[in-house]
Amino acid sequence: MKVLITHELFPPDFSGGGEKIVYKLATGLKQKGVEIKVLTTGDPRIKEFEGIPTVRLPINRYLMNFAVPSVCKHAKDVDLIQANNYNACFSSYLAGKILKKPVVCLVHGVYGDKWLKMRGPIFGRLSKKIEKFQLVHDYDKFIFYSDFARDEAVKLGIPEQKTKVICLGIDQKKFYSKKKEWYVLYVGRLAKQKGLDNLIEVAKELPYVRFKIVGRGEDEERLKKISPKNVEFLGFKKGKELSDIYAHAAVFCLPSLAETFGIVQIEAMASGCAIVSTVPIDYEGFHVEYGNNEQLKNAIEYLIKNKKETLKMGRVNKKKSKKYSWDKFVDGVIEVYSEVLV
Repeated sequence: MKVLITHELFPPDFSGGGEKIVYKLATGLKQKGVEIKVLTTGDPRIKEFEGIPTVRLPINRYLMNFAVPSVCKHAKDVDLIQANNYNACFSSYLAGKILKKPVVCLVHGVYGDKWLKMRGPIFGRLSKKIEKFQLVHDYDKFIFYSDFARDEAVKLGIPEQKTKVICLGIDQKKFYSKKKEWYVLYVGRLAKQKGLDNLIEVAKELPYVRFKIVGRGEDEERLKKISPKNVEFLGFKKGKELSDIYAHAAVFCLPSLAETFGIVQIEAMASGCAIVSTVPIDYEGFHVEYGNNEQLKNAIEYLIKNKKETLKMGRVNKKKSKKYSWDKFVDGVIEVYSEVLV
């Protein structure tokens, strides 16, 4: 089987979780005998990354929407095009139609009306229309990471019978639990959609609770300016350093407005953390509504004060995290390929 993967960025270029997922997919497919090539943007001199062949177009990532000739050129000898939203999916769809090759769309995000809260009434409406324009086409199959993400896409007009939910994975061996310290941890991009303004407001009301924020992003400087002294920004972390931060955290919080799965939440579960989150997957802790600061405050305060119960939740979460693996994810994707290639 030969597959062309199209995505707007690919390591070593990195913007967010999408690049990690595409890298894990490409690596897993290669390990299972699928011949792959990645078409992306960046420095054309970079011909491969960790053994994965890449073709990099020297254009802005947003211009991938118009890269139909390039997708056609590099998809001529493949069996299937693996597209990824946002900016690589529509050009891949058109190329698939021209070449009469199946196109599977991996949906990293679908936010619908949530764009209005994320980007305001003008840019929010524009983003919502662009999202719908890129996605609502006759792809052979759509892959989602969760039922709630698929439900949002069906509201846009994507046929449910063309969808498949395949949960993402984590590297189980990289996460472990150590003696817990009583701080609240957030890991992820520092952006408006992540709900960090709400978390910081709660931190102001709980001055005796420590909060640690790991990540980088467009809102970093603004968030630092409005944060109280009990909020510590640690910057971008990876590898063992990040694993140790997870391992010592008693509570992990993901107060996001818009998520399609939340890998960081599973990583925190594997590290033995109790969870406070807006993301409705199976975990021990508290599910809170986005923007409800009273719920958020009460949940965090309860977990910090009830240490024995919090530690027990963390142990259960560690067990629950075992069902998420990259191997299962890749096997699920290959099964989809087999279905559309029949």
